[in-house]
Amino acid sequence: MSENSLPKTSPNQHYLNASWLLKLRWVAVVGQVVTIFGSIAFFKTQIPMSWAMAVVILLTALSNLFLTFWFKRWRKIDERMHANSENQNSVLPWDLILGLILVMDMLSLTTLLFTTGGPNNPFYLFFFVNLSLCALMLNRRWAWAINVLTVVCFAGLMFEHYDIEQLDLGLDTIRSRQDVSLAHVGILAAFATCSSVIVYFMTRLTDELREQQQHVRQAQTLRANSDKIEALGTLAAGTAHELATPLSTIAIVARDVEQAFEENPPDFPGAEDVIEDVHLIRSQLDRCRAILDRMASHAGEAIGEPIQTVSVANFSNLLLEGLRGQGRVQLILPDAAHTENLNIPLIGLSQAMRGLVQNALDADPSDRSIKVAVERLDKKWKWEIRDQGPGMSAQELSRVSEPFYTTKPPGEGMGLGVFLAKNVIRRLGGTVEFESASGEGTCVTVCLPIKVDPGELK
Repeated sequence: MSENSLPKTSPNQHYLNASWLLKLRWVAVVGQVVTIFGSIAFFKTQIPMSWAMAVVILLTALSNLFLTFWFKRWRKIDERMHANSENQNSVLPWDLILGLILVMDMLSLTTLLFTTGGPNNPFYLFFFVNLSLCALMLNRRWAWAINVLTVVCFAGLMFEHYDIEQLDLGLDTIRSRQDVSLAHVGILAAFATCSSVIVYFMTRLTDELREQQQHVRQAQTLRANSDKIEALGTLAAGTAHELATPLSTIAIVARDVEQAFEENPPDFPGAEDVIEDVHLIRSQLDRCRAILDRMASHAGEAIGEPIQTVSVANFSNLLLEGLRGQGRVQLILPDAAHTENLNIPLIGLSQAMRGLVQNALDADPSDRSIKVAVERLDKKWKWEIRDQGPGMSAQELSRVSEPFYTTKPPGEGMGLGVFLAKNVIRRLGGTVEFESASGEGTCVTVCLPIKVDPGELK
């Protein structure tokens, strides 16, 4: 798994990591002070360059104070930005910030060990604690880079450090011995191996945990979408039921008017136009009833509709029927579209994709053509719907599939077309992708498998 394919850590998680890191640094400061004064008070330890230790501890404390207020300030800024924008990404380079803090801590620990016995000091084991934090909070590149830095620092301590009499384990510095002993090589090899194993398994565990969290979020999103679809289905069925009675009444009245005109043809001026209007009312009522029948089954789903076999060309022509501005649509079909077939729920899928083409027509109010290019892929057919309208910004593009979100003026759209179309196509094993930029138009790409498994529609 490449690093770029890993799920991104949310800003809230970054701030949580930073909060825990700051708390651990305070614990380290207190622990270092207590350890130093305890060793001096109880063991009469003589510490050379004690001023250097004091400077390191003071710098850690001051930097922690600065970072505490700095993170609080930036968290408020991020919250204000997220409240006014759909972009939930933090503006802070978190890997760089946390990485530099952990590098500082690693160098601080090295300095403290340098003045207190180097590898003879048992507290060198805290190198592994810092490496675990690096692997937990940072990406793999940073973790492995700091691991290399840690091994170099430990090797430097073996080359030179100030000895403490009470911590003399017999490991002299390489500089004082003027040669490298087997003990030096063995300890360094063991340290490098242990640190690398810790980083490897910690980064692997962290990556798997992030991936699992991403799967959980995706499952929650799918569940939320399913709940929305169920609610829409209930709303559509209720709407169809409520409208059925008044539409039936209007149909009966329109039919009575037709029969009356047929039995007693009117002779007033414009009578023929009135008769045509009555016929138009009847035809539109039949169309409304057909739409309500589809709504009453399942909103936006192809469930319950039988799979039909139809040629790609016939399906492509069917999805263009009834569009406003249909004459502007330029359909581009390959020769194979006339001979190869699709197994699809014809009515539900054509209605879904018709909405995508209508969106393209609505997006460009000029007389410029809308291209619908059909192409045969390996085991799929692709429809590319391209308009020359104003396009969408990155923020609009990120929300285009959300229910009840629309870029159309008020009263011209409910924001359900793309959401329902994507749901239908997804249930058929297909995909819908959007590409757009402000001022450059929009391209919608629909891919459908040649054969649909009926089990996918349940």
